[in-house]
Amino acid sequence: MCGILGTIDSRQPIGRDAFQSMLHTLHSRGPDGEGIEQRDGGHVQLGHRRLSIIDLSDAGKQPMPNEDHTVWLVFNGEIYNFQELRQWLASAGHRFRSQTDSEVIVHAYEEWGDDCVHELRGIFAFAIWDERRRRLFLARDQIGVKPLYYWQHDAGFVFASQPRAIVEHPRFTRSLNENALAEYLAYGYVPHDGCIFSGMSKLPAGQSLVYENGRSTVAEYWRLDYKPSLTDRHDAESAVRTAIEEAVELQMVSDVPIGVFLSGGVDSSTVTGLVTARSAMQIPSFTIGFDRPEKDEREYAALAAKALGTKPHVREMGLDDAFEYLQLVVNTYDEPFYDGSALPSLMVAQLAHANRIKVVLAGDGADELFAGYLRYDAFHNPGRTARLKRWLFRESTESALERYFGLIGFLDRDAIELLVGTAGFDHLGPLRGFWNPDVPSVTAAQLLDMKTYLIDDILTKVDRASMASSVEARVPLLDHKLVETAFTIDHSLIYEGSERKSLMKRAVRNWVPPEILTTRKKGFSVPTKHWMERRLYTMARSLLRDGSLVSRGIFRPLGIERLMKSEHPHHTWLVLIAELWSRRWLENEKIGEDELRRCA
Repeated sequence: MCGILGTIDSRQPIGRDAFQSMLHTLHSRGPDGEGIEQRDGGHVQLGHRRLSIIDLSDAGKQPMPNEDHTVWLVFNGEIYNFQELRQWLASAGHRFRSQTDSEVIVHAYEEWGDDCVHELRGIFAFAIWDERRRRLFLARDQIGVKPLYYWQHDAGFVFASQPRAIVEHPRFTRSLNENALAEYLAYGYVPHDGCIFSGMSKLPAGQSLVYENGRSTVAEYWRLDYKPSLTDRHDAESAVRTAIEEAVELQMVSDVPIGVFLSGGVDSSTVTGLVTARSAMQIPSFTIGFDRPEKDEREYAALAAKALGTKPHVREMGLDDAFEYLQLVVNTYDEPFYDGSALPSLMVAQLAHANRIKVVLAGDGADELFAGYLRYDAFHNPGRTARLKRWLFRESTESALERYFGLIGFLDRDAIELLVGTAGFDHLGPLRGFWNPDVPSVTAAQLLDMKTYLIDDILTKVDRASMASSVEARVPLLDHKLVETAFTIDHSLIYEGSERKSLMKRAVRNWVPPEILTTRKKGFSVPTKHWMERRLYTMARSLLRDGSLVSRGIFRPLGIERLMKSEHPHHTWLVLIAELWSRRWLENEKIGEDELRRCA
């Protein structure tokens, strides 16, 4: 994993020192080296921060050119089928100077042009400067594991792994995108192609972007659909088993030691079981527990670690840690981000880093693929068929989206209008276009999660938390070939007998201890309500009433008072994060742990 940056300026380019300052903000994404390439007299600049995983030699440095220096690459991620691609490309006459997966992308672009993305199996965000065509090509992986942001201005174009690099551009003005803030208040993250900073966007998953002649064009190159061709239970289980095995084996490739994040649930235990079975060395596992028993899963993680033979590393998170990690969340997530499990995610990544592990495999994604979330029960309606008339589809789609928002959303339209005065805000807007009324409702909810919540909540959380500690987090259960396989299985097998994740549990039963398969998991979440009932409510009130967002006229004092009186822990946490984000990223105010404690 790495951090990437690039600028194109048609008029006066920014200086190398300014560009290097922008690149330095991505240091934690790549602490092992820095590379800058200036082309066209500095009008085109490419930057890279390296986390060395494959080919640790200097041959792996980026920006990386082709043989005649007319194609230049900066790349964040891993290409898991790079050895197969390398062999094919070499046989086609391409010459390689390194053993990296990065160089495969360079020659794949030479061979197939923009269609090279169809050949890549991995997690990636990359940019290619094609000097002959004076053309920039960007792409983000199919599932959206790796982030990619951009800003097009009147004299050029800027892209980076995170907003933190773009906001340091000398000509970028930090201003709030108020619609994006409203969307954050609704969902706890800024969804899809939006960004909290006005003028900035993010490239959606499975899409590419071409910038040439001062214009940018975004195109979708991969789309996930439900195509139920697997209708036999045993065939489906076999297909899932084979796809998971292949994904984990591919993602174990590394020139540095690897570890696993282990919560004790089916998903992480499945990945751990396969990794330990294929490794000649004892694999370290990393687990976070809580000081509240209703949220603590260390018992199950210990059971899985013992049964699967890992070397466990465990830490506990309590209220005192919350002050430290709340401040760290705001510094790490350069857009406001609600998910409370970001705190333990940061801690578990630090634990891996402290034990000198650069690569970890995690179990994220199985809930979306195999219907593991409790909320899917609300969409189980066996009487519904695809023969309903189209006007009923429209009616039921609206109803389904309201039901979905009621399960995963935070502030609704009225609450947002009271807080920020955004009249007419469509709180369902980020979901429209992703609901498919022609498939079973549970499947439609899964697809909606895959295209929204998974990318902008779960994968954003994992990427920022891991990269803050210079740790590469791989998610084999989201290998796009496995994802495609899962959505070729008939819904009735995925959600058989209304049992969530039933097919996956049968498919992996030989790899996971039986006690884990039958355990009801609590989820990787923090005891927010308990913490709020103690000191965090006091801190929130102190910071919000005369805070940055009230002073800027963004939050209405009446809205804050109403919200504080409700003492809804998740809503309070939501607006507290927004306030702390504004102070850090708009006011450039450094808020320390000690100040947070004083306010509590």
